[in-house]
Amino acid sequence: MRRLIILGAVLAVAGLVVEETTQGRVLGQGPSACEAIGGKPAIGRCVTPACYWQGDCGHWANPAKWVDRLKPGDPVSKVVFWLGEPLQRDGDDLSWSCGKPSAHSFRAVIRDQRLVSVEQCEPD
Repeated sequence: MRRLIILGAVLAVAGLVVEETTQGRVLGQGPSACEAIGGKPAIGRCVTPACYWQGDCGHWANPAKWVDRLKPGDPVSKVVFWLGEPLQRDGDDLSWSCGKPSAHSFRAVIRDQRLVSVEQCEPD
């Protein structure tokens, strides 16, 4: 019985460590470990800036909320890290949905692997 209690405590602590690493701010205390290494917490994982080269930045429900993190001249890897994988690629234009339930989309113009401009989403 004692071993079962110890095992339960170890599993509970391990669960909190995983939660802090992936979701962050357990009990509202400080930045998550994911944010501390420059990542973005996602469900069950930490998306890091290396996601562009790994091809696994994922699709975000509301990519427009991250547009303020970008500026002209940023590399395309940073754009895709913050906004997620684009829904469409058309030459130098990448586009994303403005978020659910919006039917609008916005685009970023990329030239020579650098951000030229990014549109703001139209209000619904």
